[in-house]
Amino acid sequence: MGNSEYMTSFKERGSYGLYFVGQNIFYQLLALFIVVYFTDVGIPALTVSGLILIVKIWDAINDPIFGGVVDKVKFKNGKFVPWLRISLLAIPLTTIFMFAIPSGLSVGAKVAWAAVSYVLWDTAYTICDVPIFGLVTTLTDKLQERTTLIAIGRVAALIAGGGVAIVVPGIRTAIGGWLPLVVVLSVVALITMAPICFTAKERVSPPSGEPDISIRDMFRFLGHNKYMLVIYLAFLISATTGITNALGLIVCRENLGDEGLMMTLAVVMTVPSILAGVMVPFIAKRVDKFTIYFWATVVSTLAGGLCYFIGYESLPLLLLTVGLRAFPVGLMSVIMFMFTPDCAEYGNYVTGVRATGIAFSVQTFFVKFSAALTASLAALCLSLIGFIEGENAVQAAGFNDKLWAVFIIVPTVGSLISLPVLKLYKLRDTTVQVMTMANAGEITHEEAEAQIAGTY
Repeated sequence: MGNSEYMTSFKERGSYGLYFVGQNIFYQLLALFIVVYFTDVGIPALTVSGLILIVKIWDAINDPIFGGVVDKVKFKNGKFVPWLRISLLAIPLTTIFMFAIPSGLSVGAKVAWAAVSYVLWDTAYTICDVPIFGLVTTLTDKLQERTTLIAIGRVAALIAGGGVAIVVPGIRTAIGGWLPLVVVLSVVALITMAPICFTAKERVSPPSGEPDISIRDMFRFLGHNKYMLVIYLAFLISATTGITNALGLIVCRENLGDEGLMMTLAVVMTVPSILAGVMVPFIAKRVDKFTIYFWATVVSTLAGGLCYFIGYESLPLLLLTVGLRAFPVGLMSVIMFMFTPDCAEYGNYVTGVRATGIAFSVQTFFVKFSAALTASLAALCLSLIGFIEGENAVQAAGFNDKLWAVFIIVPTVGSLISLPVLKLYKLRDTTVQVMTMANAGEITHEEAEAQIAGTY
């Protein structure tokens, strides 16, 4: 692309991506290993399942509240960046606290520590998650540039997620266990999250004279935003059943016989995913992003079924299938978060209410809630198939086949169920661009309707 296509600077775009590296070190640390960590310190799997689910009651409350706060609070130096600055210390400190459960505590005390620390971490993460995604709407009003920025962020997130999956199994024991590892990762994450807090320029402001948003306006914005509800319902179904990552370390320990093999699996999954993510901005110039997302979901579902029948006895075949499945999953991982700005523009267009913070709070709520449900479901599945907690516990005969079945079948079925829900989503890139122009006052609502009537 030529420089004329960008409102943002190279430094801003690079810093935006770096923030997602740090943010997703924290996110993936919990997504991949929180079930393993809690059971390693002696909390029963069924208790872990209930604990994670209950904590998310707070998540259900704090995301919409914080989205409303973001929309109503007006800082002098930006709408989103001040919140990112607050998150710089909040997330590292709460993460370290969570992974510092003393081994000598009773089970009840460990559960209490886990619950309190998880609530604090979830609150800290909310402070960064809504603003970093919402920031694209104040950095630029160009749809393609927003797509590029989100793609940069998602590729950075994939790199960070793959890095965590590779590094943790490889050095956890050598570095002294969970807590020293988490301290090191937290420092690295903090360093990468800092630059955007000082380079970002929030140059896109609401039209002058725009009134303050009332609570009633917020509910009206959500109530009329049917496509946001559709896309995130589909996401909730597929993401909640995606227990593969949460159980990956245990599968490597039990089915493949070596925890260190998770490093190999992570590389095989990460490289195609990153390649897919890098390609998204270029593909999205030629193909509507929803079309890409839908067919990527279809292909990943078929690949999941193939994985089950190949089994875990032949590692080379398993790695080949996992690698092939990683490409469409990478496309989905990047594109999914491009729908929220579109839904925000749609909500503004149909209601006249510009509630960007609310829109992105819906995204962060569904992402975190699905992650919690995934972890809870993974722990529940372990309990149902007779998993014995403890880092060096010996499992009963027949456990491995049961573990493999839930490891593959549950996410494949969830992905399949999400497809008919996805078909209800009607927003397309050309339609959203016209809505964006109308929302910005570049054309009238009547002129926009003349162009897009019947397309949404």
